[in-house]
Amino acid sequence: MLEKPIREMTTREKAARAYRLLSEDEAVRGQARAARTLLEKLEDQDMTVAVVGQFKRGKSALSNRILGEDVLPVGIVPITSAVTRVKYGERRAEVRYENGICEEIPESDLHRFISEQENRNNELGVAEVVLQAPSGFLKSGLTFVDTPGVGSFHKNNTEVAYDHMKESDAVIFLLSVDSPINQIEIDFLRNTRNFAARFYFAVNKIDTVSPAELGEYLKYCESVLEQLMGEKEIRIFPVSARTGEGVEELKAVIQADLGAQARSIMEMSTAKKLIDVIDRAVEQLDFYWKAMNMEYKELDRRFEEIEKTMTDIRARAAACEGGFHLHLNEYKMELSRRVKELFGMEYHYDIDMLKLGILDMDRQTFVQKTEELCSDLKQTLDRILLYREENAYTVCHRINAINRLLRELRRIRDSLAQDLSQT
Repeated sequence: MLEKPIREMTTREKAARAYRLLSEDEAVRGQARAARTLLEKLEDQDMTVAVVGQFKRGKSALSNRILGEDVLPVGIVPITSAVTRVKYGERRAEVRYENGICEEIPESDLHRFISEQENRNNELGVAEVVLQAPSGFLKSGLTFVDTPGVGSFHKNNTEVAYDHMKESDAVIFLLSVDSPINQIEIDFLRNTRNFAARFYFAVNKIDTVSPAELGEYLKYCESVLEQLMGEKEIRIFPVSARTGEGVEELKAVIQADLGAQARSIMEMSTAKKLIDVIDRAVEQLDFYWKAMNMEYKELDRRFEEIEKTMTDIRARAAACEGGFHLHLNEYKMELSRRVKELFGMEYHYDIDMLKLGILDMDRQTFVQKTEELCSDLKQTLDRILLYREENAYTVCHRINAINRLLRELRRIRDSLAQDLSQT
């Protein structure tokens, strides 16, 4: 059965097409996984709403007001150093580490993991904290995200905020009356526009200024934001996270908007994110071309380096006496880093989520899986980089396959961009 012309496809069909194309080529396996995630979120209508902005604007305090209860810790110094996701359910808290470990914790211990004072530069390696709360705001299935503030002394916070901003479908962009809109916020907003489909601008701390001062500040914000967003009549919600003033109006507008326009918001968000996935795939294939065209001497050196890394990992696995699941995840992350360093390409592994206390891999299985990890990587690199390949037909076939993939991906990207320009 022939597929529709791309220009006639829905956003979902374009996402499915991009996923199929990407999944057929090992060089872009990371982008294939990203496209699959977007497709699943669109099909499930799994919407993410994030509070973003500069540090000390009151994001966590406003989040608590929106959720209707004190879920997130707040403080005088910048608190949030790790992304916190909040979903609907009975109260519970879970820390998910970058190495795959998941640990349920008492809510009273949250500050140990998401406070910059106690987890400086995320030295604990927290990937995210996932909370559940019986908040009416979340009952429809929304995922609410509180991000670290950008622009603080702690560079890691800004990087984490930028990374997770890309996952948001709708954004509450928080400003504050005690500071004019600055370049950090302008840059962050410009980046966020490329990923989120809906924006709600809120100005916090209105209880600290007079009505006249607030009116003047709101006019200033409207002028700046209209220019940045390329829209007229930007709506701004004046709020006080401390007193609760204005928060119910903000919540009501968000809930009504997301309820009535959930599908169109998710489709626009998916289209924006898919353009980024395709751009990264094209960039990845460009790195791939450069690696393929290295002189044999240089390519030999880099293959020798990755072989040394794998030999070292095999030796460590042989000497390992426990924590097998955890070590296997760490080997995956180490190999991904080395491929990036040596060949300029992203090489993604699925990191297994590991519940403390229920890890049951035996030593023999661990050593076997480690060997499979290394040998599969070596074979994949040989195959996609055509290492020492002398068969001209194989080389030509690979080159033609990449060129076809690039053409198809660019056609989907251009069609998505055209769709967005008409909304």
